[in-house]
Amino acid sequence: MSPLITNSMNCKTCSGPAEGYKCDMCGAESAEHDAAHACGAEHCQLKCTACNEAEGKCSCAAPAV
Repeated sequence: MSPLITNSMNCKTCSGPAEGYKCDMCGAESAEHDAAHACGAEHCQLKCTACNEAEGKCSCAAPAV
């Protein structure tokens, strides 16, 4: 029997858990990546579960000192 494989997604900014996708330009949300999103596929980013922002706008990471 093969082991259970899970696809955990993490925010690239804070490394915390991410679920779903959110546009960093217009704020539109979707359960899956939308390659045909009106703002462009690159703007449809993982949504950080802690701050509910697109990973490009994630405010969870400590600012660099």
